[in-house]
Formats: sequence, C-alpha cells, structure tokens
Amino acid sequence: SFELAPRRALSPAPAPHAANMREGSETLPPPPSTRLPLQAPASLSEAQRVLYDQVVAGAKDATGKPLKTRVDPATDGLLGPFNAMLLSPQLGRQLVGLADCLRFGDLAISQRSAEVVILYLARLHCAEYPFWSHTKIGKAAGLSDETVEALRLGRRPPTLEPDEAAALDLATALLEGSGGGEAVSDDAYRAAVQVLGERGVFEIVTLTGFYTTLARVVNAFRVPVPTGEPRPFEGGPPASRL
Repeated sequence: SFELAPRRALSPAPAPHAANMREGSETLPPPPSTRLPLQAPASLSEAQRVLYDQVVAGAKDATGKPLKTRVDPATDGLLGPFNAMLLSPQLGRQLVGLADCLRFGDLAISQRSAEVVILYLARLHCAEYPFWSHTKIGKAAGLSDETVEALRLGRRPPTLEPDEAAALDLATALLEGSGGGEAVSDDAYRAAVQVLGERGVFEIVTLTGFYTTLARVVNAFRVPVPTGEPRPFEGGPPASRL
C-alpha cells in the first residue's frame, strides 16, 4: 500500500480543499536562493545550444500541446533540472533523450501510470519543480484533480486504474523498501508482473530511477518553481535530500 515513509516526515496535517491550494501555498516562506543562476541563450556554447533546442522541443504534454514549463519567459533561460544540464551538455542530451523516451516512446505502461509515479517521486523527495510541472502534464494525460491532490499530500489516491495502482505499488516498494535486503520483495514483484508484465516492470523501475535523479538535481541546486507560481508543499523542500 502507498504511504510515504515516516522517516521523511512528509505527512502533512489535513489540507485545505484543492481549490485553496494556491492561497495556502502563497503563505509559505520564500524558497532558498538557487545555487545556479539561469543562463541566457546568447551566452551558450554550440554544444549547449544543441541541448537547449532539444529541451525546448520536448516541452509538450501527452497530447502534443506545447507547454511553457521549461523556459523562463523573462530571460528565455531553462527552468528545472534543464538549466543544470547545460553544465555538461553531452550528459544533458542523454538525460533529455531518456526523458523524451519515457514520456513519448513506445512503452507498455500508460502515460497516466507514468505520471502517477512521477508525482509520487517528486512528493517523496520534496522536489517542487517536478511536481509543479508534472501536475500540468499529469492532468493533460487524464489524471483527476483528486488524484493529483492526494499525491501532493503524500496519500494514496482513492481512484486508480489497476495498472496505475500496480505502478505506484512497485515504485513505493523500490523507494521505501519491501524486501529486506532486496529492493523489491518476491510478493511485490509477482504482483507487479501480474498487472504490468515484465516489460512494464522494467519501464517503471527505469522511470523511478530516472526521476529520482532529476529530483536530486533539483534539490542539490535548489531549483525553485517559476517566479509567481505557487509552491506545492507545506514547509517547502528540505535543505538537502542527498
């Protein structure tokens, strides 16, 4: 079953209705200063510009509609983990390519299942930018406001399709431990394979590892949500998750 680990102290008090989320978020203290200022496109090297264009091209939802979640409108600098990727363009291109594959590739898992797991991971790590951006992406993929709000609160959404529930259970087992010395217990593995198949299990495991990496990049560089956007979590992110 889905429950955030007590050691992370992420179980907030009963939250206000989702409609009040913005109002409550605006009362939070300001986030810590980012450790990595945005880089203006004019200052980029040729290799960085190739990566920049790749990042911008992938800014779309599950329907192909362009999203304004990766570029700062004031400076045209890259938002989220993408700004940090400019530090190592070759590695950044590989990461963006994997992100595009996990979101738009020929996968067995549904986009909704993927977004449930991504939002769970972002909440588990208190990674504000990924949760903010994938709230939009997840809703475009068909997640309800109720599902997104439950994940924001660190709770199991009350209405999940069988594949979404299986994906969330597998991700929970991977990150919060169900198998003692193993990453996933035999029971958890068999339950996941029964619903997702071995291919789907591989894809969820890969998705879990990748978005955990992005969450750690965001937290290490103190990447905030864009200016003017509400912070999603009460108390904000911890000083470090690493």
